[in-house]
Amino acid sequence: MLNKITHNLTILAAKKILTTNNAENLGTAKRLISIIAGAYIFQRGIRCFYKHPVIGLQETFLGGFLMYEAVKGIKDTYPAKPTDPSQIRRNQIQGNDPNSPVPAFV
Repeated sequence: MLNKITHNLTILAAKKILTTNNAENLGTAKRLISIIAGAYIFQRGIRCFYKHPVIGLQETFLGGFLMYEAVKGIKDTYPAKPTDPSQIRRNQIQGNDPNSPVPAFV
């Protein structure tokens, strides 16, 4: 009985975290919680895989997904490399107006 209640609470918490991952700017604390919860659910799924294969498989996938989303979100927060030559040139010249499409030579 207690095992079923803790299982349902774990799944409910994971669903709550998954719905908050849809935000564009997710905070670092939420990403850290997602990684910790994902690791816990992942290892729990692996442990109960032989006793309850379906539940173990679901928890393993859910934990892996939580960790993947958190790590992917952390990777997306790094600044993007400039692809257009004008962006590279604009960043090299100091004293530019950042809103100007044409670089000003100082």
